[in-house]
Amino acid sequence: MLLFLIIFFCITTNILLGCYLAIYLGFGPPDWKTALNQVIDIPRFQAYWDILQARVSVLPILRKKHSASKGNPHSTTNQITGNLNPQQIGNTDSSSNNSVAAANNDIANDDFISTIITDQTAKTWFIQEEHIEVALMKLNIAIKKSGQFASELDWRIRSFRSEITLEDVKQFLNELRDDCRNYLESQASITEQMKNRLDEFGVLKNLAEEIDYANMEQSAQIETTLSNLDHFELTDNPNEGTTRLIKELANLRLVRHRLRDMQDRAFVHIIFNEKREETIPQQLFIDESFGMYNRIGLEVTIREWWQQKRHEKELITFALLDFVKFGEANEEHGIMICNKIIKFFGSMLKERFEEPDLVGIYFGNCFLVAAINTSPKKTIAEIERIRQWCEKTTFRYNDGKEKMRLQLTCAITESLAMQSENDVMTALEKTLTAAKKAGRNHTFYYVPGPLDNPPEKIAAPDFGEEGTEINLT
Repeated sequence: MLLFLIIFFCITTNILLGCYLAIYLGFGPPDWKTALNQVIDIPRFQAYWDILQARVSVLPILRKKHSASKGNPHSTTNQITGNLNPQQIGNTDSSSNNSVAAANNDIANDDFISTIITDQTAKTWFIQEEHIEVALMKLNIAIKKSGQFASELDWRIRSFRSEITLEDVKQFLNELRDDCRNYLESQASITEQMKNRLDEFGVLKNLAEEIDYANMEQSAQIETTLSNLDHFELTDNPNEGTTRLIKELANLRLVRHRLRDMQDRAFVHIIFNEKREETIPQQLFIDESFGMYNRIGLEVTIREWWQQKRHEKELITFALLDFVKFGEANEEHGIMICNKIIKFFGSMLKERFEEPDLVGIYFGNCFLVAAINTSPKKTIAEIERIRQWCEKTTFRYNDGKEKMRLQLTCAITESLAMQSENDVMTALEKTLTAAKKAGRNHTFYYVPGPLDNPPEKIAAPDFGEEGTEINLT
């Protein structure tokens, strides 16, 4: 063994010495770095090198994010997810205007990091699977980037509204105009790629037409916003300008949500139709803004349950919980504040419905709960408790000076052994629609069966949920 090591050392030393002499005398690469690059240029090593560079490039940002979270006692994670029990969340210490600005920057950094990670995942996936659903995901990423910018801009406008000058309004106006133009450019490029591949939709071509219509609707809204901004006449009162900007951001948010929901639905339908569920990266199952399952993750998981025949062996009860007039709440109180509520509410649902139950955001601001081996009666009682709790809860922000109240409309149904997962989800969505048409802020239940009875309103007792105050700042 010793002899082998001596021989290996001698050979290695001679090779290194030879390389050094070749470089020194001008017969080899000019330096060691160039020599190393020539080795790395081999395709197999180059691929590994590219992956390593991509991962290392993110590390400084992640370290910056980690330091900001530890250094800022008012970070979003500490406020919302540090303690999930509504009864135990008390008022936090008041923060100065500088602290509010710092918290705003932390939120923006979190969103930016999430976007970068998602973008890298999609690029890797695109190399592996060049299918039409990848084009959908690229458009989804463009929407999220624009949405995160809009949320951050809305937060800045509201945070410093009392101190905003005309110069500030001009700056915000220019930022929004630039973002709209950048998004339109990205959307046009991706949409053109999709139109050139419409034949890949096959029997789902109607979905492509719906997406195309939603794209045109969003483009029209953005063009309208740009026209409004170009003809924006500033007065001596900056508050008038900020009010107009907030309204434009609210309009953009509505069409952005509709397009995103339609894309998610089309994405899973295409994946299921082509039987490519196993090709989806796990990162795409999670809504990175709220840390829970999104529409893709929910539907893929439920489909797996049906493939495993779990619906034939276990009782599964489904529920949808949708905030009443949440769009108006976004416009009045701000996107960031409402996002904090969604994050808090989602964490509370995950605490009440633990694994193997399933919790996630199904569409818009609507949550889906799938309870395993839980009777409809028990699920109805739990959902009603949550609805009544929400009705009596006050959310406070801006050091407790501002407050808001919200309500929920809920729908519940159970799965039968002979039903497909599509049958169950369709019935659940129709039940939610019926509940909304009946006046909102209540729970409807649909009993599946051969008679196809209409959904019925639940006459639940008062569970005695006490009024709670949640401080979001």
